[in-house]
Amino acid sequence: LAQETSIASQSPHFLGAWKAVEMDVSDLESGLKSVASGGHILNCQEVSGLQAGLALLKSQEQFMKICFWGKVFGMTADYYIAYGLRSGDFEFPTKHFYFASKDFQFGPLAPPTAEEAAKIVELCGDKPLTGVASTGLEPPKEGEEEAPPEDEEGAPAQEGPKKLTEADRLAQLVIGEIDFDTAVVPRGSYTMDESHMVVPSADFKGLSSSDATALTSYAHFRAPVSIAALRTLARKDAQIHSSSILDGIAEDQPKGCWAVRKDPTMDLVTLRSLTWPGYIAFHVPDTKKFGSLYFGNAQKEVNLPFLL
Repeated sequence: LAQETSIASQSPHFLGAWKAVEMDVSDLESGLKSVASGGHILNCQEVSGLQAGLALLKSQEQFMKICFWGKVFGMTADYYIAYGLRSGDFEFPTKHFYFASKDFQFGPLAPPTAEEAAKIVELCGDKPLTGVASTGLEPPKEGEEEAPPEDEEGAPAQEGPKKLTEADRLAQLVIGEIDFDTAVVPRGSYTMDESHMVVPSADFKGLSSSDATALTSYAHFRAPVSIAALRTLARKDAQIHSSSILDGIAEDQPKGCWAVRKDPTMDLVTLRSLTWPGYIAFHVPDTKKFGSLYFGNAQKEVNLPFLL
């Protein structure tokens, strides 16, 4: 995890705009109701533990806002994932991810290097997560006893090459894959300010009921990779074309990997990822309310192109 900075050193434009646009931990209970159609909820103990744990994390790390990202299921225990936002070096804010187990003591989830990520995929494939973050990914060498998993965080680093653990794999799955492929927000909810930073738009009043059911009305809240979005970001008048600064989900492959549903009883629109079952984004038309949550075992539906 990159070294954290204090509130005083963050962009004032970024902080001023980041007030109450996306679902904050304070909106956790209402957000859970919005995605309950996916079949997963949190019990009272989990909600209370998350609210306390994330409030402590927010205070310790001096985030203006902490968002609950979701719950990843393991064989013996589950992981709770959250993230905070800080202004980046240029244009796009940086997401800092954290994870916790049933004690709700959140620790940093550091993204692995490209070399480590490739090794994690080679070692693990599509094996399910165990739920124990300190579990080693590499089998013990011949004549070497497998070290028992540590129960407590903060163990001293071992000499030599870094030994990959399930925490590294969790970071690779959450940050490198799931969040990159999902992280859905309505178009227009973010804009470019005068300092060329992507910030929440004060002018966003919500999508209309008709626009809210169109895939073209949504984008990925991450640094863009498409040529069209990168060209827009590079323009001197990018503020005028801010609706095109993020990658749209309508171009995601394979075609049909998003399912849109409107609930007339709640005036609510949900978007479900068929690539990552368990991810649901929601938006209440004509309001600023939107958000998303993930409840799943971090297993990608690799056969989706053959199912559509």
